[in-house]
Amino acid sequence: MRRSKPLPAGAGLLCAGLLYGYVLIPLGLRIPCPFRLVTGLRCPGCGITDLCLGLLHGRFVPGYNYGLVLIAPWIPVALWLQRRRPRAAGVLTWALAAAVLTWGVLRNVWGI
Repeated sequence: MRRSKPLPAGAGLLCAGLLYGYVLIPLGLRIPCPFRLVTGLRCPGCGITDLCLGLLHGRFVPGYNYGLVLIAPWIPVALWLQRRRPRAAGVLTWALAAAVLTWGVLRNVWGI
């Protein structure tokens, strides 16, 4: 059985993210959100790039994607549970999906 190698893939994604955040964004080359282009509404993921860049620079400014801040710590828990208790991992995954969708609706209703 052949094993996948997540470390090189993760390192590649990290390098791509750093290139995007530190080279392309300062040059004014941002990837637009397709959901926002079509609907004019903010998707549950809008603001993640600004949040990550702000945290890398030590800033936590209003307007970032706070839903991600609240949900992100539970993602490793769900991955850990996947090996030990798949049923509990499934429940947590659905709860996180519901939280993301709820956040996506509330941020557009309240203008967060």
